[in-house]
Amino acid sequence: MSRYVVDASVMLKWVLNDNCEQDQDRARKLLDAWMKGRIELAAPILWQYEVGNFLGRKLPQEAEGKFGLLLDLKVNSLELNENMYRLCFTWMRQNQVTFYDAAYLAVAWAIQGTLVTADAKFANKMKKIGGLCLLQDLDSI
Repeated sequence: MSRYVVDASVMLKWVLNDNCEQDQDRARKLLDAWMKGRIELAAPILWQYEVGNFLGRKLPQEAEGKFGLLLDLKVNSLELNENMYRLCFTWMRQNQVTFYDAAYLAVAWAIQGTLVTADAKFANKMKKIGGLCLLQDLDSI
């Protein structure tokens, strides 16, 4: 079974009701595949802080409800171990990325999965590392 890690940019597409949100249909297909048991899905526990911060700042009136919906999904949320955080610091130095972004990829590496992100800037910086896919390039699941 294929394993995927999703970052905040993908998770937010699950709860944003904006028809202008690029690749929202692909994000929802990924969620649907997971809910039907066709794939495994995980994220670092960090997703809660990133998503909560975005929702609280951009959609304060809807934040609690949308965050609750995501928590109810019970996505496998993983804490970083020593190997994961060491990778994060290495990637920060080598690729000028944030620890936050690197954490998602470290989790993907740890579970031998693929990080799915809508963050093209991050994906471009990390493409030589491997283990990630832009949401827009995600083939059918």
